[in-house]
Amino acid sequence: MAETVVTSVRLSRADLKALEDLANKLHLERSSLIKRALDAGVRELLLDEAVMAYQKGRVSAWKAARSARVPLAEFIDELKRRGVPFRTDEDLLREQVEELLRARGRR
Repeated sequence: MAETVVTSVRLSRADLKALEDLANKLHLERSSLIKRALDAGVRELLLDEAVMAYQKGRVSAWKAARSARVPLAEFIDELKRRGVPFRTDEDLLREQVEELLRARGRR
C-alpha cells in the first residue's frame, strides 16, 4: 500500500452534511468517500488538462494520455465522447501502419 499522509481541508457545513449523507447511503466511512471523490476529481482534472493540451496541438494523443494517466485507447474514447476530433498526420499514420505490418509479419 502506498504511504499516506494526513491533510486537512475546510468545508462548509452543507458540504460536510452532503458527504456524511452520501457516505451513509453508500455504507462507507466519510474518509473513504472523500478519498474516492478526490480520486475522481483529480482524474477528471487531469483529463481536462490533457484534452486541452491535445486540442491546442501542444502534445500528441499518446503524450496527452500519459499525462492524464490513462491508456491511449481510453484517451481516444474520451476525445470522441467530448467531440474532439482525433488528428494525425500522414507520416505518423504511415509509420504506424508499417509497424503494424512488421509486427504481423513476425508471428
